[in-house]
Parts: sequence; C-alpha cells; structure tokens
Amino acid sequence: MRSGALRAYCVAVAVVTCGTGGRAQTPDETAQPASELSGGAKPEHFLFYSGFDIWRFGGAGYGGLYAAPEGLNNDGFIVRLFVSNGRERYDAGSKHFNTDILRSSLAPGWRLSEGSFEARLFAGLELESRTLVPDLPAAASSITHIGARIAAETWWEPKPEIMLASSFSATTNANAWSVRAAAGWRAFEQAWAGPEILASGDTYSKQYRIGAHLTGFRLSVFEWSLAAGYVQDSFHRSGIYGRISVLTRQ
Repeated sequence: MRSGALRAYCVAVAVVTCGTGGRAQTPDETAQPASELSGGAKPEHFLFYSGFDIWRFGGAGYGGLYAAPEGLNNDGFIVRLFVSNGRERYDAGSKHFNTDILRSSLAPGWRLSEGSFEARLFAGLELESRTLVPDLPAAASSITHIGARIAAETWWEPKPEIMLASSFSATTNANAWSVRAAAGWRAFEQAWAGPEILASGDTYSKQYRIGAHLTGFRLSVFEWSLAAGYVQDSFHRSGIYGRISVLTRQ
C-alpha cells in the first residue's frame, strides 16, 4: 500500500468497543499505544499498557499488550491482547441496576507505514461476560458470548509538531462499534496535547464524547496519557468523563 492510499485510509478510518446504558469507554476506545512520541534506540518488541476510564454512570479498568516479532516500529505481523473489567449503572423505573462486564480479546494483525504515517489492522476473537446485579426475574443474571472483533488504529505526523490519530473497532457481541479521532500539538517537546471526539454504540445504547487529551508524557520508561471532557448517552444522561493510561515498551 503506497503513500496516497495510506493517507486516504488515515482520513477515512477513525477507536473501539461496546456497552450498555451507563457505558464508560473501554480500553480499545481509549488507550493510545500507537504513539510514536518516544521509543528506545534498540528494536522494541513488546508494548504493555493499562488504564482506567470513568464517568458517573460507569467505569472500566483495562490492560493488555502488543507483540511484534520484527519490532514495534517495523512493518509486519503484530498481535494484540486486551482485557477489561467494568461496571455500568442504569435505571429501570424506580429500580437501579449494575451490569458488570468482563471482556478479553486476542487479535493478530499487520502494521503498515509510509513515512510518518502508521496503520495497524487487527481481526480476532473476543469473549464478553455480562453479570446483572441485582438479578432481573425475566432476564438471565449472567450471559457469556464469544464473537469476532475487527479493529484499526492510525497515527500520522503530517508535520513534526502535529499529530493525527484515529481508531475504529466493531464486534459481533451486541453489534458493538466505536470510533475515536484526535489531533495534537507538541507541548514543550514533552507530550501531545489537543482535542478528541469519540462515539460508541451497541444493541442497547449509544454514547458521544468530546474532550481534550494529553498523550505520551514520559517519566522514566513509562508514558502517561490523560483525557477529560463532556459525555452524553442515548438515555439523555450527561456528565464529565476522565481517563488515565500508561504504557511501556520492551
């Protein structure tokens, strides 16, 4: 794939995953491991990441890794492992319910690059387990599904001081989907700072976010990312969301 096609893909593709009413964005949607702000002088083959995302109707903790036999910064085969555990809160009349959601996925993929543009494409299996608390008499208290997930991530630096990032994900579990797009400017050569927009949905609900992020602030061997902004869902609820994540390469 050459430069023109890759750049068209960067513009067209935009983050990741699913949930119900009180959904917090999940790691696929929120982690930003594609950052090329910094890296070691020798080839790095593993990227480990973790984080937490929260708003007043839900929260999720997550972690995972990327493994690339040829190196994280080289084109070729790459695999992504992802695990998250979260809780969503929603109302049914005068009653309040929580849904605990465990997700895990293993997805092989491929890295493509052209100049300062990078794309990562993945396809694999996902396991999702939902537990309702308290139980609803007419519904199963625990449901587990195994489905297929596809995902794409892009990172582009059209100029040394500007970055554009996007991600997309969809799964057959609850027909969930998610997209994210972000722009950033170098802040004192320490991190990327700028706006982000996110949207996600599934069989049960949709959620929209707009906010700001600080990506890739380096402390020792760790890179930290922060984000906050405004969120609204299809149940006409709104509020402030917050996200923090950290990654390291080896």
